[in-house]
Amino acid sequence: MPRTRSVAAFIILALLGAAALVQAEEAKLTLGRYWYFVENIHVTGDSPELRLWVALPVEHRGQKVEIGEIYPEPAAIVDEPLGKNRIVFWRLTDLADADEAYLYYDFAYAGELVSGEDVDPENVEPYDEASPEYQRHMRSEPWIEVTDAIRAQAREIVGDETNSYRKAKKIFDWVVYEIRYEFPDIESRGAAKSFARRSGDCGEFSVVFCALCRAAGVPARTVTAVWPFGGGHQWAEVLVPPYGWVPADTSMAAMFIPGGSVPATEDSRHRFMEVTGILEDDPEWLFGNLYPNRLIVSVGENLQVKHPDLGVGKVFRFLQPGGLWDAYPPAGERVGLSDKTVGAGAYVFGEQRDDEVLAREMASSALAAAYLDAGEYEKAEELCLIAVEQAPAAEDPWLTLGRAYLGQGKLDDAIDAFNKALDGKAGSIKPIFDAQCHQYLGVCYQKKGDLQAARDEFLWVMASGIDYEDSLTFAETHLDEVMLALE
Repeated sequence: MPRTRSVAAFIILALLGAAALVQAEEAKLTLGRYWYFVENIHVTGDSPELRLWVALPVEHRGQKVEIGEIYPEPAAIVDEPLGKNRIVFWRLTDLADADEAYLYYDFAYAGELVSGEDVDPENVEPYDEASPEYQRHMRSEPWIEVTDAIRAQAREIVGDETNSYRKAKKIFDWVVYEIRYEFPDIESRGAAKSFARRSGDCGEFSVVFCALCRAAGVPARTVTAVWPFGGGHQWAEVLVPPYGWVPADTSMAAMFIPGGSVPATEDSRHRFMEVTGILEDDPEWLFGNLYPNRLIVSVGENLQVKHPDLGVGKVFRFLQPGGLWDAYPPAGERVGLSDKTVGAGAYVFGEQRDDEVLAREMASSALAAAYLDAGEYEKAEELCLIAVEQAPAAEDPWLTLGRAYLGQGKLDDAIDAFNKALDGKAGSIKPIFDAQCHQYLGVCYQKKGDLQAARDEFLWVMASGIDYEDSLTFAETHLDEVMLALE
C-alpha cells in the first residue's frame, strides 16, 4: 500500500508525534539519519544483488541541507539538475552468507519559512519559452497528463486572465474547493483519473493542479517531502518570473475549509499549525507561503535516474525517500533473492540518529507490513507487537497485526486486533483503513462459521462505497458466498 504520497494520517501523526518533533531554528541545523534495513535475506540464484535507489534531501528555497556519511559506499550518486535532485544508488552484492544488512545516510538541515509577501503580481515578467526549465514543466507526462478535458477546464477557470500568477491563483482556488480528499490506490493515480473523479490525496491534488496550470500556460511541478513527526506529503510549485518557484499547497489548504473533505476539528487544525509552522488559519495562506517544519526530499515527477556506469536505470513517478515501499515504481530490486527478502526505512532526527535499536523500532511497522506481504506472518506479528506498543492509538499497526493473526489462523486474536484498529486513529486515511478492517472481520467470521456476523461486515463494506484495491468486488463476492450458505 503506497501511503507516502498521501496526507496519510498527517493530522493524527502530527498530534501523536508532536513531542518527538525536532524543530529547525533559524541558522541552526537539525541532525538526521535515514536508515534502511534489509532482513530475512534468502538467496535463490547466482550473484545475488539488492539494488536500492534513495533520494537525498535537497537544497531548495526554504531549505538548507548538508549531507554527511553515506554507508556503505554507494555505487553512484546521480544528479538530476533541473530539480536539483540527488539520488543515492546502492548495489549490495556480498549477500551469499548474510541474514540482514543496513544502509544509511546522515544529513543536517534547516527548514525556513517561505513567504510570498514579496511577490507582486503587477511585476510578473514573460516566460523564456526556450529555456529547458520552462519546456520541462509545461509538457504532458505520466501522472501529469494534460488532457483535452483538463485544457477545457483550465480555459474555463482562468477566463481572460493573462497574468501567470493570477492564473495559478484561480486554479489553486478551483482545486481547493472542487477536489475532495480521498486516498486512491496506485492504479487510480494521475491527473487524468483524479480530475475525472474530482478526488485524490495530497499527491493527486498536486498533480491535478500542475496539469491545469500547464494547460493554462503556467509551468508547474510537484515537491515531495516527509514530516519530521512521521509520514509524507506533497505540494506544488508554479514558476513566476522574476520571483522563481512559488509554493501552492492545495490539499493542505483544503483542510482549512469549514466542512471540507479533509477531516479536522478546529483544535486539531490549530495544533497542526503549531507543529508545521503554518501562520494563518486560512486556505489563502497556502498559496505563496510555505511552512518551515518539513523535509523536502525530491522535486518533480518522472525522475530519470541514469548514470553512464550503472548499467541499470529507473524512471520514478515519485520518490520519497526511497526503498521498496516509498516510491513508484518500487525503488528496490532483488536479483537472485526471493520475495521473502524484505526491507523498510525510517528517519531518526536529533542526537539519537545513530541509535540502531531505536531506528529498528521506528521501522517496525513498515517492516511488519513487508513481512506480511512476504507471507512471514509470525515475524510480522512480532514486529507489530512492537509497533502497537509504540503507538497504541494508531490504526495502521493494529490492522497489520490483525492480518498477521489471520494469516496464521488465529481468528479470535485477529478479530480483537481489527476491532482495536477500528477504535484507533488514522486521520484522513481512516475511511480506507476502516473498510479494510470490516473486510477482514468478515473473512474471520466467515471462517469461524458465524455467517450472520460475516454478512453484516461485508454489507458494511458495500455500503461504504470505498473501492480501494477492489474492496467492493471482494466484499460482494464473499457476501454472495455467505448468503448462499445462509439459504
